[in-house]
Amino acid sequence: MLDTKLLPRLASGRKTETYFPIAVADNKFHCIILKGGDEYPYFPRPLLSEFEFSIPLTSEPPSKKKPTPDEMADDELPDVDDSDSETRKLEQQYLLKGIEAAQLQDLADSTRGSHKLRSDLARLELEIDKALLQLLAVECREGEDRGMRALELVELMRDRTGRMIEAAGKVAERYGRAILGEKIREVGEQRVNGMEDDEDDL
Repeated sequence: MLDTKLLPRLASGRKTETYFPIAVADNKFHCIILKGGDEYPYFPRPLLSEFEFSIPLTSEPPSKKKPTPDEMADDELPDVDDSDSETRKLEQQYLLKGIEAAQLQDLADSTRGSHKLRSDLARLELEIDKALLQLLAVECREGEDRGMRALELVELMRDRTGRMIEAAGKVAERYGRAILGEKIREVGEQRVNGMEDDEDDL
């Protein structure tokens, strides 16, 4: 969920610090930062710090040395592309919300599942689908060769009403992905038919 050794604040290598855990609350890691070789919090106790969870998804490829802006002409400056960082952020959100939803589902299955628990689970599943919808938009923006991945994202959606898959079809149409839009509609129809079959079996 979080490797504190990979925190951006340690990237420079100049800091020496460790993190004394206090709690996990509100989807964050709360701790006391210990400087130098300290092993335990000192008196008076310092303020708590908090860090977002971050699941390592892939290893970063080795970075190639790029020329500095001073070494390049103005017309050779590279364009800043935020799509990779946007994708990583959305993937993190999808994974973290998925883990939280799985935990709530386990709790609901092992208990009677209160109304609040069920509504929290429904809210989380909606947030998961929204993250997938945003990832779909990124894939559509990147080009037609990403169609298979885009379709897989739609198949991961948890929505049972069909509204999110319908929204996914509209995203594909907005980016001119007509074939992808047709495939998304097929996924929606199969899901509706599958739900009708399940209801008939009851």
